[in-house]
Amino acid sequence: MLTLLVCVLLLITLLLVVLCVGLCWYVAQRLLHRTTNASTSFTIPLVEINAEAMTLQSTKNTRRPGVFGIQGPEGQAIVGPILSSDAKTVTRKLLQVAGTLTPQTNVAWNTTVYRGKLREHLQLTINEVSVPTPLGTMPAWFVPGQQPIWVILIHGATGTQEQGLRAFQTLANLGFPILAITYRNDKNAPASTDGLSHLGETEWEDVEASVKYALTQGAQSILLYGISMGGTMVEVFLARSSYADHIHAVVLDSPVLDWRATIESQTRKNKLPFFIARGAEVIISRRTHINFEALNFLKQPPRHIPTLLFHGMDDTSAPIALSDIFASIHPSITYIRVPDAEHTQCWNANAQEYESQLRTFIEETVLKG
Repeated sequence: MLTLLVCVLLLITLLLVVLCVGLCWYVAQRLLHRTTNASTSFTIPLVEINAEAMTLQSTKNTRRPGVFGIQGPEGQAIVGPILSSDAKTVTRKLLQVAGTLTPQTNVAWNTTVYRGKLREHLQLTINEVSVPTPLGTMPAWFVPGQQPIWVILIHGATGTQEQGLRAFQTLANLGFPILAITYRNDKNAPASTDGLSHLGETEWEDVEASVKYALTQGAQSILLYGISMGGTMVEVFLARSSYADHIHAVVLDSPVLDWRATIESQTRKNKLPFFIARGAEVIISRRTHINFEALNFLKQPPRHIPTLLFHGMDDTSAPIALSDIFASIHPSITYIRVPDAEHTQCWNANAQEYESQLRTFIEETVLKG
């Protein structure tokens, strides 16, 4: 009987070890194999729509205040403030429509807002260009402008170039040429040599390539604008690139400033044991040789590049506490904590305030500089 009990305990222990290793591997895989939010899953019932409003099923997303995008099988829309709600539905102001949206069908929710045909509502000339990089040419969007300072927009790991469209109008109205880049492992861009994300530690080379491209095309200096992991790439570039002295200013939106702490936060969010984060880190390091200490920007010395930092107070992906510390270290940072904003949703939560802060920062620290 004792032998049987020992065998059962050993089997249970082995199964627990296999389960833990499997969870570590799963978390690592999710980080190493980038998947974008560009794919559309129609899961939210559209109850009613008229010229002024749209009624949707009540969900955590549809109840969120601000401005968001709606995607249907044959149309798109931009919705704004909540007009009314009950236990089952939310009615929001309808701001823009492209194509046809039909009641009693399912739609998808997005934060990029100006994706697809809605891009035309920005009324901007957006050209397709190619940026040479160490891995080959990367497609990019370019908006001409008369300022000698170019803005280079870098999207996050699960985003696309469309993430930056929310800021295009403000930047274009101020006269900036805008270059929204892709980078390794993006759709239609060359893959990394191992096909894996390196969480910004090698992707920064594509930012450097875009800076070189802008300078050869007439830019005198650069404003780098990084979203989520795009912010990581900006920080790695500033720490390592010989072209860092060409950077006039920086905008960071929901940046990942310490990958180790971010992975820990995401495992807590998913109610996983704390050691899963450490196991995932070991797997990632062994597969990619990433140095997690080098991706902790809370330990960098103070810098004096004018920086505007947005971070959502409801961010469950990149902890706002990291931006709190980061802002306290660097005296040149203008820090905006945004209420009711999830990860990369600072613009969505309050577009008017976001654009006002962006405009003020640029006018006072860039155009007067």
